[in-house]
Amino acid sequence: MFRSLRRARLPSRSALQELIMSRSLRWRLTAWYVLLLSGLLLVFSAGTYVAVYKLLLSSFDDVLSSQANLIIQTIDVSDPELTLKNAALRAGRRNDEHLTRLYRADGTLIFDDNPEERASELVDAVERALEEGKQERLLIRGREGELRVVTFPVTRDGKVAGALQVGLALEDLNDTMRTLLKVMLLLAPAMLLLASGGGLFLANRALSPIDRITRTAQRISGEDLSRRIALDGPDDEVGRLARTFDAMLARLQSAFEQQRRFAADASHELRTPLTAMIGQIDVAVERSRDAESYRGTLLAVREQAQRMARLSNDLLQLARSDAQPAAVAQEPIDLGDLLPAIVAQVEPLAQARGQTIVCEPAGPLWVRGSEDDLIRLFLNLLDNAIRYTPQGGTITVAGAAIADCKLQIADYSNPQSAIQVSVSDTGQGIAPEHLPHLFDRFFRVDRARSRAQGGSGLGLAIARSIVQAHGGQLLVASDVGRGSTFTAILPRAKG
Repeated sequence: MFRSLRRARLPSRSALQELIMSRSLRWRLTAWYVLLLSGLLLVFSAGTYVAVYKLLLSSFDDVLSSQANLIIQTIDVSDPELTLKNAALRAGRRNDEHLTRLYRADGTLIFDDNPEERASELVDAVERALEEGKQERLLIRGREGELRVVTFPVTRDGKVAGALQVGLALEDLNDTMRTLLKVMLLLAPAMLLLASGGGLFLANRALSPIDRITRTAQRISGEDLSRRIALDGPDDEVGRLARTFDAMLARLQSAFEQQRRFAADASHELRTPLTAMIGQIDVAVERSRDAESYRGTLLAVREQAQRMARLSNDLLQLARSDAQPAAVAQEPIDLGDLLPAIVAQVEPLAQARGQTIVCEPAGPLWVRGSEDDLIRLFLNLLDNAIRYTPQGGTITVAGAAIADCKLQIADYSNPQSAIQVSVSDTGQGIAPEHLPHLFDRFFRVDRARSRAQGGSGLGLAIARSIVQAHGGQLLVASDVGRGSTFTAILPRAKG
């Protein structure tokens, strides 16, 4: 039977291996599905075949038991010779598909309707039935095919008086099993074919979003990051993958656009002083001039070169922050001591503009970080305030510890403890529509005025990168016509 099942038209192992090794995921899934289904179908078919065979064989045993009971009722067990009362049975009609034999207690055969059946197993079964008094079932290969034989002990007064042996050819059973096998061999390939088509359909349906992701990714380039998958479907693994891919594309597009703007603005900012320097040099070498004219040209060229140097340093600082540098130094720093020193450094510049700087640190303000970076942070904020504060204005530097910080910042000691340092000015203020872009690189509210004042548009971007590198946040609040306040919130550290 198992050889016949193996000869069924199931997919060959080499064909399945080729599908499994295929580069297409849908074909691999379908191949694994067909392979698994083939194994399950083979096990199911074999189990069904064996179960049906045992069920039919049990039915044959029941038929033989019924026949044996009827025959035993025709035996005169009171007669030591076990006389058969049924005359028709005594006539001994020969039947090759049936076997009926009656034995005395000493093993003498007294009735046989199929004397040509000489299998030795029949005699052994009779001997065991006479000795042990138990039924014996066996399957033998007779002259006309398989024969199911059951041997029953015949008892008298509780003792074994003989044995009755009844047999029946299994031709009908074997015909039924052959029919069942043919049906299985015909249905198995059809079921596998249908299952393969269904598996391929389900694989195509399940992987179609993956194909959309692939096609979208293939069409994406550095020049066009606007394409999206926009998959409308359930919130399953593929749906989450598609939405994550769209979010990634949005971040990439934002980063690419920011880099393009950065490169364009940086080129523009570097080209302006270079153009000025080249123009001044061309004028100086156009004709002979006195020493004082050459000196004035050199001073102007030096000023432009210094501006380029400042811009180059700012660009280098931002490039380092973008490249995910190593963590900043974690040395304890008291801003209560550092802020007055920083204010004193820029106070002459404010006085030259007729401005007043007020420093109001409130006691020890311990943080952890890089002292050089923090000095640059507050110098940038103060330089920005000085640039945009008119003559006679006031700049206020205030610091304080806050015990209940609602912002999401990294903290080294207490998740609700932080240091707040604010730089306020009484300048012209910033319009609300400009506030979201204030920390963008090269952004200027008034580009012409800022360039004339020498600003590069990178100071606030650098300040924010420093604060973020220290695990804090940089906030801004402004009132048009009244001034602006920049607030740096940093994690508090133990002194």
